[in-house]
Amino acid sequence: MAVFAVVGAGLAGMTLARKLEQAGHRCQVFEKSRGRGGRLATRRREGWQADHGAQYFTVRDPDFQREVDHWLALGWVAPWPVTPVVLTRDGVQPSPDEQIRYVGVPTMNAMVQGMSEGLDLFTKTRVDRLERVGSQWRLWDDQGEHYGQFDAVVLTAPLAQSLALLPPGSQLEVPLRSNAGMLPAWAMAVAFSEPTGIEADAAFVKEGVVNWLARDSSKPGRNKKPEVWVAHFTAQWSANHLDTSDSLLEQQCLAALRRLTEHDLPTVVDRFKHRWLYARSGSAETLSAPFDANLNIGLAGDWTQGDRMEGAWRSGNGLARTLIEHWAES
Repeated sequence: MAVFAVVGAGLAGMTLARKLEQAGHRCQVFEKSRGRGGRLATRRREGWQADHGAQYFTVRDPDFQREVDHWLALGWVAPWPVTPVVLTRDGVQPSPDEQIRYVGVPTMNAMVQGMSEGLDLFTKTRVDRLERVGSQWRLWDDQGEHYGQFDAVVLTAPLAQSLALLPPGSQLEVPLRSNAGMLPAWAMAVAFSEPTGIEADAAFVKEGVVNWLARDSSKPGRNKKPEVWVAHFTAQWSANHLDTSDSLLEQQCLAALRRLTEHDLPTVVDRFKHRWLYARSGSAETLSAPFDANLNIGLAGDWTQGDRMEGAWRSGNGLARTLIEHWAES
């Protein structure tokens, strides 16, 4: 049995930890935030909630489909029967497809919450550095507390944070530094006093500073009242407005929503914003189950395989398989 430290409690980290525990190993998971799920995020407000991170996920990989079928059976996810329209300078255009879009129920991180049951999880714990102790690792947090020792460490935080923890000389450093930096994105959620009358439940926006709009209250397992909309902003605009105000975000969100209806929008009764500093990887290189066997350090996360939620699961699942095989041979 090996003892692993997993830094990050998103989908990749939880998938990895669960697979390793099922194989008879022991894991401790460290998460800097209060909750689990990373960008699989839902914020609850008084009387309403909104998914301000990942909006849905799709499936291409047969192995991932089997996992999603398992989540469906457990009630952790459900299909979202939505066909987003496309909003261009010429107006609203239909965009039919056969894509099945899934969401977590009743929150986007429901499957991560489910997988984390029984795991040794430290939340609100920001890992600050790794210390080599013989052939093992000790972890230190930003409060000066230490944890360990561990036979191996897996970093599943965003690229910049993982790179900061990676020891000098690791064979993973070169491919990690060659990848493009991650890009930011603002999210704004608004709750209306009355129904908006907008027909579409979601829209891909092809011009302007907003690139996605969704009626969050149309998702399965959510309250239908009040009507709640979420807007995501483009990476370029977000990067240029990292410290923007609530009022400007709301103004741009409502301006985009007005283009979906001929009627006046009702009053906004509540709102919140969230800045994702590491929203999209923009990576041109795929890292397949990266593991430095000399230092016993691994990397996982959606950014190792693109931006999709499926990539997060595949990276965690693939690295777990690599680690299980490695320790079986040790």
